[in-house]
Amino acid sequence: MNSSELARKIVDCLSDGYDDEENREEAEIALYNELSQLNGNSTIKAAILRLCETIEELTE
Repeated sequence: MNSSELARKIVDCLSDGYDDEENREEAEIALYNELSQLNGNSTIKAAILRLCETIEELTE
């Protein structure tokens, strides 16, 4: 998953409990900028992705 998709997924997961659409784009951009600095097979990226998937499963 690329950094842009992961940033969007993170904001989606966080917005379930914190619905702040006014700052959504800013949050996605900030996350994208940080995530883009990590390499593609970064352990932290994989962990964040798995956490988001778990949150999505729990909210279904």
